[in-house]
Amino acid sequence: MTTLFTALTGQRRKLAIALAAVLTAGALGGWAMSGRFVPKAFATRDGLSAELKPTLVGSYSVTGTDTDGKRYSGSHVLNISLAPSGALELEWDYGKQVGVGEIIGDTLAVSGTMGGRSVIMTMTINQNGTLSGTWLRRTDRGAKGTEIWKKK
Repeated sequence: MTTLFTALTGQRRKLAIALAAVLTAGALGGWAMSGRFVPKAFATRDGLSAELKPTLVGSYSVTGTDTDGKRYSGSHVLNISLAPSGALELEWDYGKQVGVGEIIGDTLAVSGTMGGRSVIMTMTINQNGTLSGTWLRRTDRGAKGTEIWKKK
């Protein structure tokens, strides 16, 4: 009986990990917006994200650090727009970097490209209107960059 319980517990952990991976991929891929591939508890948050999305549209000044810890030099601009699909489209420095975002709770999850490399970001939507968070680039092993966005 103990062996059976141990085996079932291990399967439950694997299922939980797989579900978490699917939900994360879905959020980054825009599935959370449709509600078709996520549990009802997450789909109900879409109503809130639909209300928040228009408030994020606009231009932002960006400060931050690269994954090597060095501060960004010069001024950087981020433009956020609402795509016909309902996703948020992000464009840094006039198209040099692009991404797509989805709101989950008080977090903006972003998937994008930078110099041909995949990038993911998790940005907290702060009550003062700024967004702050970290980002990872596929080839930067374990190092995180940071960004703070202030609406212009």
